[in-house]
Amino acid sequence: MLKIDNVDTILDHVVYGDDANDFTYYIMPNTPNFARMASGGLALRFVEYGQIREDGGKKFGGFIAFDTELAVAADVQTKITAELQKKLAEKYKGKNAPKVAIAPVTWTDGTVELLLTEGGALVEKIRGAGKPSIYGKNVASFMVELTELGTAIFKETLSTGSASAVQVVYKMNCYMRLPEMKAWGTWNASEFYSFFQDINTEDNVWREDSYTEVISSSRWKNDITKTHFEFVQAPNLSAEDNAKLEADIRAIINKQLEAAVQRNLLKEIADVDPNTKDLREEQDIEDIRRTINKSQIANVRVEWSEAKAVIVNRNPQGMLPTITSLTDDKKKPLKWEDYYSKINLDEFLKTVQVVMRVNADFANLPIHSVEVKIRYPYGPNKKVQEFVFTKPDDVAKFEAFVFEGKRDFTYQVTVNYKGATFKQVSEEIKTDDTNLTINVDDLGVLALDIGPGDIDFAQVPRTQITVRYKHGKQPVEAKFNMTAATPNFALRKIIGTPRTEDIDLEFLYTLADGRQVKKLAKQQAKELYVDDPFSASKTVSFRAAGDLSAEIASITVEASYTDTANKYNQKTIVTLSSDMTSFDWTFPVVDETLGEVKYAVTTLFADGTSKEENEKVATRSTIMVGKKLDALEVAVVPDLLNWDELKMVSVALSHGTKRIDLRFKPGDEEKSWKLPLTDGEEPEYKATITYFLTDGKRKVVGPETKTDLSLFLELPA
Repeated sequence: MLKIDNVDTILDHVVYGDDANDFTYYIMPNTPNFARMASGGLALRFVEYGQIREDGGKKFGGFIAFDTELAVAADVQTKITAELQKKLAEKYKGKNAPKVAIAPVTWTDGTVELLLTEGGALVEKIRGAGKPSIYGKNVASFMVELTELGTAIFKETLSTGSASAVQVVYKMNCYMRLPEMKAWGTWNASEFYSFFQDINTEDNVWREDSYTEVISSSRWKNDITKTHFEFVQAPNLSAEDNAKLEADIRAIINKQLEAAVQRNLLKEIADVDPNTKDLREEQDIEDIRRTINKSQIANVRVEWSEAKAVIVNRNPQGMLPTITSLTDDKKKPLKWEDYYSKINLDEFLKTVQVVMRVNADFANLPIHSVEVKIRYPYGPNKKVQEFVFTKPDDVAKFEAFVFEGKRDFTYQVTVNYKGATFKQVSEEIKTDDTNLTINVDDLGVLALDIGPGDIDFAQVPRTQITVRYKHGKQPVEAKFNMTAATPNFALRKIIGTPRTEDIDLEFLYTLADGRQVKKLAKQQAKELYVDDPFSASKTVSFRAAGDLSAEIASITVEASYTDTANKYNQKTIVTLSSDMTSFDWTFPVVDETLGEVKYAVTTLFADGTSKEENEKVATRSTIMVGKKLDALEVAVVPDLLNWDELKMVSVALSHGTKRIDLRFKPGDEEKSWKLPLTDGEEPEYKATITYFLTDGKRKVVGPETKTDLSLFLELPA
């Protein structure tokens, strides 16, 4: 895929490198130009009316019909390729350099505009395809009807000089790979304990025995936490969205680091007991010297990296050249007379003119050709004509005399496939749209380009992708194995009918540890970017209950998550105390609706006793642990309210069948609600807050389930 930060400028063209190798390049077209016909001439016609046409008080002097293209000229591409090959040869000096490959830019969609003011002094009407072909040279067709003044000015500027008065803007979107974003966090902890004891005992016959004991101990602790973030601004996101993305990544790293630290916390090294009674009395040792050193070290590192694929907007634009400044395929100047005509208006208005093209990449699709039969069925001059398309840049034009003002016509499309004995023939379609574009989805071909999205091949080394489409005459099922070595695939299958339904997708991810995860999806888009299976996340919150300052020393929670269907597990251990009364455990999951969370709790009381609770299945995302509260007491605090905007606030609190309504007016102070809890009841409640505004409106927040013992009232924006 095109890599946004691998860019160079060669011969005034921006050239991007590929994210997978160093020999594939993408050349961005610079400016639009007039499209060329198969004969080498311009796809353009300027028509001047023999007499002024009046309609609704407006006067028309003529019109111009033309096609534009956005492409890199063949001779320019050849020169750029030679320059790139020189650079590769320099890079591989002394080795065989790979051959440069020029890949087409993968445009996802786009529009084309003319910088002319419709209904102004020069132009009355603009009709155009509005969208380029996306494939090939990005051809777009236009028909512009001019005022009397506009006809004179355009005739002059198109036929003389070097630049016309026609300015074209292509607004195109394409996929690009951003530079890799990285983030990491580390925690390094160590503890050292030293103990020394020296006992000297002397038994004397003529004087008193002597006993000398020396004890010394020391303890040293240290822990350091570091985080590092390397963010890349996504060009298709606003500053606010980029800031939110960065905040989310910081939260992910900090939560993962916090969870890892909890799992690796160093247990306190126990002091050495200086009592040596057993050594002296039971083993009859008199002189004792003990030196004891203990150390503990724990290191934690969490990492995150991602190279996003984003849609980036590019707007090549410019003024089209004059006809006489261009040359044909034999390098001879083009003549204005070949593109100009002056017609009898009465005869012209009696014709219907249709411009046709096929929006399909013939070279990379199993399509040999597309036949379009167009029929004008009215009057003595009814007309049927067939056209054959073999390239996305082919443009055909149909003209018939109008009978009794009827300007509609019918067309039928026949698709001839490569290497197939059958063809797709459509029904006759009736329309009056004179810009007729036949899209690839109408041609009975399933076209899907597959590539890596946000996937880490180190964690997911292999992904089997199954593509199914069962709605065509020929059902399609294809399998692909995506690895770091083979990350890209192109599916081109004949289905024999227009593609109107979703593509069914199945992903079988093989993780680095051998486990497999399966996911299903559907999509309509022609590009499939495969992300890793952990696209969702789950959060379980643990809240400590009880007196953590005097009664409870700590609460240790061992929690696990098991997704049996996908053979996926997560575990964590966290200790809550007065320093940390809550913990949010966030972890990636395959599907947030699957899996089961279990937890076991050990409560250590201040008096040294402890209580272990058997493992339980979590039934909600917020779990209260520790000593259950005997009563629920909620304080409702109005200090944040601006009474210039409010007349009154009503707060409805409920717990099961018990309910209370508290009302606040200017000057009211904090109010509370207290009710006893029976054994097993969770200390949670529902709150619904109604704000009565001074302008007569109301704002209602809730009902929301809460566990906070202080409820702060604040008018939402």
